[in-house]
Amino acid sequence: MPQFIPYAPRAIRWLGLAERHGHRLKRYAITRGDEPLRERDFAEGFELACQALPLPAVTSARPGVGFAISHQGNGADYSVLAWWDNENELPLRVFVRPQEPGGAWRSARESESVCVWDLEIVSFERDAYVATLLAGGTADDYLARRLA
Repeated sequence: MPQFIPYAPRAIRWLGLAERHGHRLKRYAITRGDEPLRERDFAEGFELACQALPLPAVTSARPGVGFAISHQGNGADYSVLAWWDNENELPLRVFVRPQEPGGAWRSARESESVCVWDLEIVSFERDAYVATLLAGGTADDYLARRLA
């Protein structure tokens, strides 16, 4: 049996709303330990991820809302983008960058994906979507809910 590092909570911080290509996105940061988020390092990863957003942003099955996570992990940075589509589906895109000078962002490879810390945000956002848009609410109602 492998020896895993014991789970420890990581700080989650609200970064505000962003608009890209007509999509309105909630932005979060996850950091481990007491390290502040290296926001400049994540700007490129966020913009790269946003290239995956479908157009047009709003259709009869797509409300034009979603969320992004800038996760400063253990040895790597992760830029996660998710948007609501096909009424009740959540496409996800993950980009990874090694935490080394000159480390470049790239698409996640085979087994790279969201992790247990990202899933805390995904879970909250799923519940917010069900309680708002899938309950007859609006995109603004969804965007007003955020993980504190």
